[in-house]
Amino acid sequence: MKPLFASALIPLGLAFALPLPAQAAKPTVQAPATQAHYETSVFVGQWAIMAMDPIMVAANKATGPAERLLVTLPESLKKIVGQDHFSLSRASGTAWTGKQDDLTVTFKLVSENSAQIQITGEGTHKLDLPLYRDN
Repeated sequence: MKPLFASALIPLGLAFALPLPAQAAKPTVQAPATQAHYETSVFVGQWAIMAMDPIMVAANKATGPAERLLVTLPESLKKIVGQDHFSLSRASGTAWTGKQDDLTVTFKLVSENSAQIQITGEGTHKLDLPLYRDN
């Protein structure tokens, strides 16, 4: 009789083990949004820092790997950083970066009207400035 009783309980146990329709529905996972890719012309212009002269950003006429952003810092930042001209190459769809002497400069768009410039020196020296479009 044991085999018959055990065989009668197995289907019952399986019925409870099966997921209910509400449990079976899994939340859908959205695919991550693709990273924005801004054209070079969106980076070009005057970018302001609160109560300072603007940072000037221009682009050379080259395309592809030779394409560069030319960043000019105002005199007040030149005194802090030690130089005022930087040549940056594209790092991603939203950022340009360049290394000159002991400084690494990254210029990144947050949106078409706001950006961030980060200047990192050797060691732990770091200048991180939020910018907004000034033209």
